[in-house]
Amino acid sequence: MDDLLSYLALGLSRGLVYGLLALGLVLVYKGTRVLNLAQPYFGLLAAFVCWWLTQNAAFLPFAQGSRPRFFIAAVLSLVLVGLNGWSLEHSLFRKLRRAPRLVTLVASLAVAQGTLGLVILVFNRNQTQAETLRVIPSVLRQTFTVGNINLTGGDLQIILLVPLLALAAAAFFKLTRFGVAIRAAAENGESAQLLGISVNRVATFAWVAGSVLAGLAGILLTARDGTLTTTTLATGFLVRALAAALIGGLTSLPGALVGGLAVGVGEAVISGVFRTTDGAAETVFFIAVVAILVFRPNGLFGGREDTEDKIAFAPALRELPARLRRGPWSGLVGRAGLVTVGVFVVAISLATGSTVNGVLVDIVVYSMVAVSLTVLMGFTGQISLGHWALVGVGSFATANLFDRFHVPFLLTVPLVVLIGMAVSLVIGVPALRIRGLYLAIVTLTFSYAAEFYLFKSSTFGGSQSGVNMTAPKLGPLDLDDPSNRPLFFFALAMLALSLAVAGNLSRSRTGRSFFALRENEKAAATLGVDLTKAKLTAFAVSGGIAALAGAVYSMQIGNVNAVEFPTQTSLVLITVVMIGGIGSLQGAGLGALLVIGLPRLLEFENQWLIPIGTGILLIVVIVRARGGLAGLVQRGREEVVGALVDLSDQQPQPVAGVAVPSRP
Repeated sequence: MDDLLSYLALGLSRGLVYGLLALGLVLVYKGTRVLNLAQPYFGLLAAFVCWWLTQNAAFLPFAQGSRPRFFIAAVLSLVLVGLNGWSLEHSLFRKLRRAPRLVTLVASLAVAQGTLGLVILVFNRNQTQAETLRVIPSVLRQTFTVGNINLTGGDLQIILLVPLLALAAAAFFKLTRFGVAIRAAAENGESAQLLGISVNRVATFAWVAGSVLAGLAGILLTARDGTLTTTTLATGFLVRALAAALIGGLTSLPGALVGGLAVGVGEAVISGVFRTTDGAAETVFFIAVVAILVFRPNGLFGGREDTEDKIAFAPALRELPARLRRGPWSGLVGRAGLVTVGVFVVAISLATGSTVNGVLVDIVVYSMVAVSLTVLMGFTGQISLGHWALVGVGSFATANLFDRFHVPFLLTVPLVVLIGMAVSLVIGVPALRIRGLYLAIVTLTFSYAAEFYLFKSSTFGGSQSGVNMTAPKLGPLDLDDPSNRPLFFFALAMLALSLAVAGNLSRSRTGRSFFALRENEKAAATLGVDLTKAKLTAFAVSGGIAALAGAVYSMQIGNVNAVEFPTQTSLVLITVVMIGGIGSLQGAGLGALLVIGLPRLLEFENQWLIPIGTGILLIVVIVRARGGLAGLVQRGREEVVGALVDLSDQQPQPVAGVAVPSRP
């Protein structure tokens, strides 16, 4: 009985914080139809600002670390994140209001990257800052014993404050004219506009209030936990808040709190019952999310919601004009460019040492994963926020088959591809009933469950120590060579194979069904496209290529461990394919080179530049340059081919029976 009370008390404290963040998620989604993946990072920003104002700011009154000073710091930090939400809605998301929801989802991912980079820049940019102990004081100092645990002041202020906020929010939305207007606009924006309700005001309020709720959740969580780091509010907090929002209903404000309590209590009970099992709670979250979306997609309290039929992220890159394609120059320029890049890359590998070759292997691995994501996202419009987990599946499968069970390497590689295809199909099965944003949430929770459960299991992941992988020798190629050069050449061959498979697929009848599915699912079904076959084929091919990338990566890292496959990397991969040019196979390599390769080749000391830079680039691509780097390359190719065609047209053409005079 004491254990049960302990689980309930601990789960109540956790669940209310999860519910508070989920409440902000739901509010933004109801008001703007944007699923804001940056929500926990707003809380992280508010917590860091609150800590700095409480402990370090010299311009505030009262003693540093005192409770009156903390009150002022908390208010100022919440005002800051509220202004941040206001500026984002005005400058970015208002421009994307008519864009597909998956585009705004990726935009929120860019905001998340930028916010994380800003926090690192200001508060965690050097070793001294990273080692600083950060504490936000709790207003309440009392402690209570419930069962076998002590509830701290941080727990108590969560338990007291969050329900009061929920009651105040309920009264606001039911009793005030603006609250009723917000509910009306959230239900039907066009009808609300006809009644004189400003959709812009509603969207602004949703972003400001949602950001403030996230900031408050960050401050309360930090005060309860006692310490603050850049990982305090990150992917794990996002997964729990999304699970809470889905359980309650993505359009239900009361449901967000109920879902948060369900997640918090469930996590506490699971952690208490399975004391030695890592990731049990994350696995249960994944199963619960899939079950809810398949059998009750509206959650416990959410209303029915139509899913978008048009799911393309960006318009497909246009082909060369017909007059440029007819001559020989188009193919010649393309082949010349490919040969030039190949020779240049091989020359760099031969002229450099193990460090640069190791980075080149990383670039190739990420390029292969980007190719696999291009097949899924660029060809069919099915988003995945968990693709790095499939790379982990391939890496662990390679190490287990080759190093533990001594399967010949040439047999291991195709087996790993088949395993990746099978796992991806398991993830893809829910896509037959779940679409768009909901499918993105499923893949995200899968990645989190794989990181904390599958990759740490003794059977598959080798527990905490991981699984060793000794690279084999393939004829003249010793893949374990310290120079990393043979491994790079092998990786390059696997990338070429992946590009060939994806390219041939795009030109086939199956590829045409992919593109029809991407543009409009209902229209594709009307035209006779087998949606089930198209979706599952895309997931299988994509998963196989990702697993093949994992096989290469396992030889690069040597020891395959769960720490190599964080869920955050899956989110970074989205920026790689979007910046490179979604839907373009050459864009996969360009994005990997820019986002992953250049910072490592140039040995950036200022790591905060990477998330800030990728966030800014991603927003520019979404708003201005929808073709990404591949679009720029294509425009350059069109200029070169056009110039060559014009030059050849100006040359005198021989006529039958007439000699062309030579120039003096």
